[in-house]
Amino acid sequence: MSDMSKQTHLHKRNSTYYFRAKVPSDLRSIFGRNEEKYSLGTKDYHEAKRLARQASVEFDRKCSALRQQRLASTPVSVILDDDTIHKVCSLWRYHTLAGDEHTRRSGLSDNEFVEQSSARRETSSLLKQALARGRVDRTEPALHQFLYLLNLQPTGDPDNWQQLRYEFLQTVAETHAQQIMRDVGEPVKTPEPPAGTVSAPAPGGCTLDGLFDHWKAFEANRPLKTINDMERTIREFKGVAGCKTAPAITREDVMKYRNHLVQVLQRKAKTVEKKITFLCALFNVGIHHGLLVANPASRIPKPKDDSDERLPFDLDDLCTIFGSPLYLKGERLGRDTREAGVWLPVLSLFSGAREEELGQLLVSDISCIDGIWCMNISAGAEKSASASGDRKRLKNRASRRRLPLHPTIIQAGFLSYWQVVKDAGHTRLFPTLRPDRYGKLTSGFSKEFNAYLRMLGITQREKVFHSFRHTFRDACREADLPEEIADALMGHSPGKKTGRTYGRSFSISKLNDAICRIDYPGVIVPVISAPPPKER
Repeated sequence: MSDMSKQTHLHKRNSTYYFRAKVPSDLRSIFGRNEEKYSLGTKDYHEAKRLARQASVEFDRKCSALRQQRLASTPVSVILDDDTIHKVCSLWRYHTLAGDEHTRRSGLSDNEFVEQSSARRETSSLLKQALARGRVDRTEPALHQFLYLLNLQPTGDPDNWQQLRYEFLQTVAETHAQQIMRDVGEPVKTPEPPAGTVSAPAPGGCTLDGLFDHWKAFEANRPLKTINDMERTIREFKGVAGCKTAPAITREDVMKYRNHLVQVLQRKAKTVEKKITFLCALFNVGIHHGLLVANPASRIPKPKDDSDERLPFDLDDLCTIFGSPLYLKGERLGRDTREAGVWLPVLSLFSGAREEELGQLLVSDISCIDGIWCMNISAGAEKSASASGDRKRLKNRASRRRLPLHPTIIQAGFLSYWQVVKDAGHTRLFPTLRPDRYGKLTSGFSKEFNAYLRMLGITQREKVFHSFRHTFRDACREADLPEEIADALMGHSPGKKTGRTYGRSFSISKLNDAICRIDYPGVIVPVISAPPPKER
């Protein structure tokens, strides 16, 4: 712990590390506070050091950008009247609740939720005291910062300024109370941004390409495919809306782009939703950096998804798969999938794990905990694997979990396979899998396995490898497993019930009892004897 004091801007609260930095005195009126502090979302000291260095660079860049923006822009003088005061307060309410909604949609860990809700309750008490006493000075720094972001210089009667200060205090207290209602699971809708504007875009404002640079730097180690998809979305959007500066982009521009995707390009509903979500994330980063006030892509209606859903395998399908030459005659799929081709289907059917979660397993992810053999689904990079650029990725935070091995997996010889790979000195459990250009390990396997399904006569295009997860979910229902336990096994988010976000997870013993209840009557998985895997 003594070493932590030498790490600039790193602070530990309870078990979570935070980035913490003093705001330069010349920028405090813009930041609206004396200190920049936020959770790094990790309990690991070495990971926190890395994130703190990145956050420090980003903080310095933000300070530099704000100084340059202050020098380059000339505030717009506005006369404070009832309409202007109402719009300023309405924009604050919209901006605060929209940002809060975005954070909750992204998901909060248990520690983050508890700490943030606790801080909100403390602040709420202070706001109530300030409102009761008319202490408008308590929120005045935040008001100055917000006016700066709006590029406004208020003028007019001093009484109107006093009215703005008081109504702003009321608005801050009200929005804080609404966030606390969300903390206890109350559905509080984010309001629409107020019609009209109280400021014009500053000449030479930030561009979409500039926002892209901020977005790319905002989160380290983004997958290359995600970066390419964002770049493609920006190009398409500019082709429809024109090359406007980011502050000049309107909600109508985003809706025009959405309609272009649906009506002209005839993209599927999920693709449209993904691209609008990309734009929303892009503008949110602009808000975070003080470059934008509102998000024009927020709460854009998405088209109804009428695409075909993935179907689960039925028992006949499963008997066909596990009674095929792949399992009975020792045949293997192509593309150097080798032993991954036989083990990934077994693991997914009896654990519900996703394809890539299994493909990126390390030898060290298999362990015995309290006498129960488990596999650890986690993100990050193993030290020996990171040297080659390999990195494990998960869909979301809920995907991190420990899964007991189903007895059928063990009986099929999985631990013997694991021991062979371990003795051979491999880091990855399936060392022959090779990442595609986006870093995904199971792309080649997925194509080979789905082609194999068609060769076996399973021709419905809705039945693919992902169907194993749907099959597992059905098996959870057949076993009368509570939904909360099924979610924990499959790595699904715990839903919106506040109580389900408290605590950690179920014990290994509890999860093992649940796993052992999973059954597929009549489906026999033979013992799989495999030669030692060899890396090409």
